[in-house]
Formats: sequence, structure tokens, C-alpha cells
Amino acid sequence: MWKFLKNILLSPSVDESDLSRRLDQIRKDLPAPVFWLLGKTQSGKTAIIRALTGHEQAQIGNGFQPCTRFSRIYHFPDEDDCLMRFLDTRGIGEVDYDASKDIEIFSRQTHVLILVMKAMDHAQKPVIDALQKILAKQPDWPVIVAQTCLHEGYARASEPHIQPYPFVDSEKSDRIPGKLARSLRQQRGMIEQAGIHAIFVPLDFTLPADGYEPVFYGLEAFWNALEKSLPEGVLVLLLDAREAREQIRDLYRSTVHPHIVAYSIVAGMAGAVPLPFVDIPLVAAIQLKLFQTIASVYQQSLNRRRLQDIGSAIGIGFLSNLGKRELLKFVPAYGLAAASVMTAASTYALGKTLDLYFSHSMHGGVKERAIYQEIYREQMERGKHLLKSYMNAQKS
Repeated sequence: MWKFLKNILLSPSVDESDLSRRLDQIRKDLPAPVFWLLGKTQSGKTAIIRALTGHEQAQIGNGFQPCTRFSRIYHFPDEDDCLMRFLDTRGIGEVDYDASKDIEIFSRQTHVLILVMKAMDHAQKPVIDALQKILAKQPDWPVIVAQTCLHEGYARASEPHIQPYPFVDSEKSDRIPGKLARSLRQQRGMIEQAGIHAIFVPLDFTLPADGYEPVFYGLEAFWNALEKSLPEGVLVLLLDAREAREQIRDLYRSTVHPHIVAYSIVAGMAGAVPLPFVDIPLVAAIQLKLFQTIASVYQQSLNRRRLQDIGSAIGIGFLSNLGKRELLKFVPAYGLAAASVMTAASTYALGKTLDLYFSHSMHGGVKERAIYQEIYREQMERGKHLLKSYMNAQKS
């Protein structure tokens, strides 16, 4: 069994070019959701990406890539292992924006249009016009209006955020400063008069240095709006990322997590090949890529000695799931879907176990094998729960 593991990790049997071709096809069949951010410069679009992904503002700024004349795109966590994309349309209100090219490129992928406008800024006609052009071509896309920078409507710059969050049931609360409440209502009226159906979310996403607590004020309401707007499968991944960010404070683990989810989905799609045992080399190669990615994040090289240490520390019982998964394919009707979920879940569990191993190795020493085996079992069940809805939603 160890020889089999070593051969997979050090000498994967799938040709690199063939692997790349097949992975590209899987990603084409399963495009990452695109969140299209429309708003003026400095309206708060980057702050929204920072709140949803947990990445620092500097990291986001470096990650944007131009994709059309007017827009740029941010891949999270990166272009190769992408879970979600944020399309930032720049210069609205400053240039004559033509949405046709963006619509052509992203018409099959965008899941939510997010209109971002400062709560005290009423010069929004160019942004609303751009949104109308998009909705004329894609009327079924849901729209969330993020009304940002609420503190600019406070009576004093030092005034704290209102707690508890008062905007859940419109802007009727008498605790909201009068000029802010009037401005929010006026913006809502502008959107409604344009014939646009939208969910409105007042929020204030700031930096710690700005002095406002919490820094992501209104984030819970924003998540609730996303839950109402997103397809089930996409929502599963976002909620998983959300929960993981609440639990993970370590930089390495928070960096590794989205890669684990991305590779798990790809492995599940690869595991949906109908013929038993045909996909083993491809799945093994995908898991190797995940293995290498995690090791790279922790700045660990993969050599024979390292693999022996890992095999000794965590065991190789996870390979038994490979055979179980293949046998599932013989079960009529149910088998293929179950095998796909099992593949995704086992990849997820493997990634989480390796993540913990490398973390322990870096911060004080490897633990006893039973700990890693228990983590693998727990994450296997968690992976089934998190990924089943996503895999099934994409196949329906």
C-alpha cells in the first residue's frame, strides 16, 4: 500500500498535458460564479470583496486582472483554483460605459449583480443606466444594492455604529440619523423608479484604523441577501468559506482552505466517470496537485523522506476510500452520484488532514496518528455534507 502511495505522489501516472486538458474541461463545465460589482470609483467595491473572501485589501489589489476595456476581474483564491470571481466595472460615471462586451463574456456565469453606491451620493444615474443595460439582456439576474459608507451620514465623525443593526426592516427606525435615513430612502426610490427589483443592504465596511466597530458593519445582512439570491450549490460553498473564516485565524490555514474546496469539487467531477477504475489516475493526480499546493503554502518540499514522515504520521487508510468509491459505481442509478460525492469528500478530508499535519509540523511538532485519523473521519463527513448539494446542483 505504501509503495502504491509513493508511486502516486512521486510518479503520477497521468500525463501532465492530459491532466491539464481534462482539468480545463472540468472547469469549463463547472464555471466559478461571478459577482458583478457595479459602482463608481471609491464606492466600496473592494471592501465588499475583502469582507466576503477574508483577504486583505492589498492582496485583492494585486490580484485584479484586466479582462475588457472597462472591467477587471479578481479570482479567489487564484485563477487556477478558482471558487468565485469578482468582476469590477471601473469608471462608471467618468466614461461612456458599454456593457455589451462584459455581458457577452460573463452571460453564462454571473450569479449576482451587486450595485455599490455610497449612501450619501445621489449622483447615481450613470450606474443605474449601466445596470439597466445589463438587465435588458439578463433580466433574471438577481440584484443587490449595497448602500455603503454609512458613517458619512452620521451627525459626527466620531459617532459609533448603531447597535443592534437597525436596517433589517427598511429605514423606519428612529435611531437612524435623519439625513442618512432620508438619503437611503431617496436612493431606494431611484432604483424603484428605474423599474429595477433589488434587495437593499445598508452597510459600512471599513479598516481597523478608521475607528469604527465592527469593521464589517452590516455583513450579516449582506450574507442574508446573498442567501436569497444565490443558487443552492453556490451558496453551499460561500457558507462553508464563511464558517471557515470564523473558525480559522491562522494565515496558513485560511490560505489553504479555498484551495481544498476547489480541488475537492474538481476531483468530484472527475470521479463522475461512469466506468469503474478508469478515473483513478486522474483523481490521484488531482489530489497530488492539492498535496503540492498545501506543501507549497507551508513552504515544505515533497521528497521521499517527507512522504515517509507523512505516511508514518497520518497513515494511509484514506486510500481505502478509493476502492469503496469505485465499487459504488456498480450500484444502478444511485452509484455514480454517490461516487462523485465520495471522491469530493475524501479529497476534502485529505486536504484538511494534510493542512493540520503541516501546521503541527511548523508550530511545535507532529501529533500522534490517532489525532489525524480522527480529523480525517470528521472532515470526511463534513465534506459529504458541504459538497453534496453543490455536486448535485451542478448536475441537475
